[in-house]
Amino acid sequence: MDAILTSLIAVLGTLLGSTATHVFQQRTARRAELLARQERLRRERLDAYSGYAGLLVTFRQAMLHHWFCVHEDTDAEDEVALRRRSFETRSETQHALFQVQLITEDGPLADLAAEAFRQIGKIDRACDRDDVTQRRDLTQTLISDFVNTARRYVGSTQ
Repeated sequence: MDAILTSLIAVLGTLLGSTATHVFQQRTARRAELLARQERLRRERLDAYSGYAGLLVTFRQAMLHHWFCVHEDTDAEDEVALRRRSFETRSETQHALFQVQLITEDGPLADLAAEAFRQIGKIDRACDRDDVTQRRDLTQTLISDFVNTARRYVGSTQ
């Protein structure tokens, strides 16, 4: 009887140990999977946000250059090329905006991204140099605000 009881305790102990090991391994695997997913999302956000910020700067520069060409006859012979460049950079920037909107769960960040895009698109509507200067400064602030807000989402895996 003692041998049976000892064997039964040994078998139960082995089963309990195997079950505990299995539970801990599942927890560890789930945690590793969650951390990998969070890191992948952080990297995707970093790529999308930094790419978008860079395109905002390029789009802004193209719009400013085009404005000066039209209103102050700077590089007047290149006006058609500058207009084409501003349209191309607008399209590229809008594509990047869509990526930011798709990867962003936070409404205010997506709103900042869209507002920066909208305001940069209005630079060419400036009436005079003071107006274009105000629009230039506003869009620089909006780009900085976007970058500073986006920083919270790429600084860690959280």
